[in-house]
Amino acid sequence: MSPCRDCGTFTISRDRDRSEWYMVHDSIWSEAGMEPTGGCLCIGCLERRLHRVLRRADFTGAPCNDPGLFHMSPRLQMRLAC
Repeated sequence: MSPCRDCGTFTISRDRDRSEWYMVHDSIWSEAGMEPTGGCLCIGCLERRLHRVLRRADFTGAPCNDPGLFHMSPRLQMRLAC
């Protein structure tokens, strides 16, 4: 399991309403003060660090960002749809 570095919530879950496994562009990750291999952040903690809501353009084209392939929280689905 991969806990959020800030709040401890598990970002990978078998519960489809809780899973927040995603990839954002390196520039977004860096803007949040994260190192490339610095751990995981849930969507809420990443947005708190950025002081804004994520939008589709922040995410990469990685397969983990495809809601048709992976279970993901409604919050993550909403950000990917914007």
